[in-house]
Amino acid sequence: MVKCSQCRHVLAAWVLWLVLGYGAGIQAWAQTVNAGLPPDLQVLINESLKANAEVKQMASLAGAAKETIKSAGALDDPTVSFTMNNLPTDTFRLNQDSMTQKTLELSQKFPFPGKRRLRSEVAAEQAKSDDLAYRDKANEIRAKVVIDYWGLALAYAGFDIVQKNKQFWEQVVQVTETRYKVGQGMQADVLQAQVELGNYLDRLFQWKQRQESLQANLNALRSRPPQTPVGRPQPLSPRPVSLKLDDLLAQAEVRPQLQALKALVAKQEKAVDLAKKEYFPDATVGLGYSFRETLGPPVNQKQADMFTGGVMFNIPIWQVSKIKPRIREEEGRQAAAQEAVQNTWNQLAAAIKDRHAKLMRLAQQITLYNQGIVPQARQAVEASLASYQVGSLGFERLYQNQIAAYNAELTMREYLKDFEENWAELEWLVGVELPRSAGGKP
Repeated sequence: MVKCSQCRHVLAAWVLWLVLGYGAGIQAWAQTVNAGLPPDLQVLINESLKANAEVKQMASLAGAAKETIKSAGALDDPTVSFTMNNLPTDTFRLNQDSMTQKTLELSQKFPFPGKRRLRSEVAAEQAKSDDLAYRDKANEIRAKVVIDYWGLALAYAGFDIVQKNKQFWEQVVQVTETRYKVGQGMQADVLQAQVELGNYLDRLFQWKQRQESLQANLNALRSRPPQTPVGRPQPLSPRPVSLKLDDLLAQAEVRPQLQALKALVAKQEKAVDLAKKEYFPDATVGLGYSFRETLGPPVNQKQADMFTGGVMFNIPIWQVSKIKPRIREEEGRQAAAQEAVQNTWNQLAAAIKDRHAKLMRLAQQITLYNQGIVPQARQAVEASLASYQVGSLGFERLYQNQIAAYNAELTMREYLKDFEENWAELEWLVGVELPRSAGGKP
C-alpha cells in the first residue's frame, strides 16, 4: 500500500506537470493567434474580443444553452397530494366511520425509455450550435477590427499624402507669383495654383474627419467611449500572397457558422426521433398512505393504516391530430436546416472565390503601382517642377503631372487597404487565420 506522504508527493508532482504543461500549451497557442499582425492591432483585437457587447451577448447565450442540457433530460417534478376520504357529513368526525381516511399520496411521471436521452441530445446540439455561432461572431468582430484598423492606416496615409502635396503647391504658388512678378508667368497660373492649394486644405479636413470616424468605430468595437485615443496604426505595405482557392474552400468546411448550421441539422434529426417516441406511453407511478383514527364509543377499536400503490399510462390515441403532425413538423424543420446548410455553403464558396480573385487582382495592381507607376510619377513631378522654375515647362503640364502623381500614390494606398480588407474578410469566411508573409515598403 502507498503511504499518504508518498501520495502527497505524487499528487504534487502531477499537479506541477499539469500546470506547467497546460500553461505552456496555452502560451504556445496564444503565440499563434493573430500571428504576423502589428502588435497594436493584436491589442485592439484582444480588447474587442473581451469587451465587445455582441461577443459577450453571444457568449452568454452559449453559456445559457449549455445549462439546458441537464434540465432537458430531467424528470418532471413529483406531485404530492393530501385528501380526506369518506368523511361523514352529519358529524364530520374522523373516528365515526371505519372508511374515513386521511391520505397522503406521492406520484412521479416516468417518460418512455429514450425520451429523456433524446431531449438532452436535442438540447446538446442546440448548445453546440449556439457555441459555434458565438465563435463565428468573435471571428466577425475580429475581421471588423482589422478592417477598421487598416482603414485608419489609410486615413493617416491619405492625410500625409495630401500634406506633402499641399507643401508642393505652396512651393508652386511661390514660383508662380515670382514668375508673374518678373513678367514670365500669367496671373491665371497664380490663381489656379492658389485654388489647388485650397483644394488640398479641404482634403486635409476630410482625411482628419475620416480618422476620427474610424477611431470611434474601433472604440465602439471594444466598448470604449468614442473619444478614447487610438494610436496611429502601422503603415500599409505590400506583401506577397500565395493562397490557393482549393485550400481555402477546404478550410471553409469547418467554419463555425457552417458547423453551427450542421449542428441544427443534427438537432432536428434528434427532434424527429423524439417526436416518434410520442407513439409510446409514459408511466406515472403513485404511492399513497392512508391514516385512520381509532373508532369512537361504543366500538373503541383501533384501525390499521392503509397503503396504496398504482401505475398509470397515458394512451396516445390522438395520432392523426397530434403525433403525426408533430413528426411532419420536425421533419420539415430538418429539411429546412439541411437546405440552410447547402445554401450557406453555396454563398460561402462564392464569397471565398470572389475575395480570392480580388486578392489576386489587388496583388498585381499593387506590384504595378509600387514598382512602376508611383516611382515614375514621382520622378515626373520632380522634373516638372525643376523645368517649370526655369521656364522650359508650362503650368498645365506641371499641374497634370502633379495630379497624376497624387492620384497614383493615393490609389496604391487604397489598393493596399482593399487588400488587407479582403484578407480579413477571407479569414472570417474560412473561419481560420491565414498565413502571412512579411511585407515590403510602399
